[in-house]
Amino acid sequence: MKIEDVKRIEETIGVNLPIEYVKIITNYPSTLINTEAPDFGLLDDADEIISENKFVLKNGACGGPWPKQYFIIGKNGCGDYYVILHENNNFSVGFADHSIAQVNLFAKTKDEFISKLLDEMDK
Repeated sequence: MKIEDVKRIEETIGVNLPIEYVKIITNYPSTLINTEAPDFGLLDDADEIISENKFVLKNGACGGPWPKQYFIIGKNGCGDYYVILHENNNFSVGFADHSIAQVNLFAKTKDEFISKLLDEMDK
């Protein structure tokens, strides 16, 4: 993804994305490129990122209105989302689980997030 795509996402959704997230999506992790991650776990398409975030902001998710501090960076294909706090400069990822209608910490670092995504895709 190019920085112009990031700016378009920010302008469309009305957020400033954390620099650590911007670094990851503008320099997509090579270990994820030939996996399902670009389509699910760590989305790499600006239009899809915009679409997912606009949808939940308008329609809600996980049993209620979508908290505006959460920004969707990926999904698992079962109605759950990987999210970041767009106001947080540290890279940590939450998992928005629709079955229990809450967000829990999924990964504290970029490396942990990538490792867990790879583990989940191997299952």
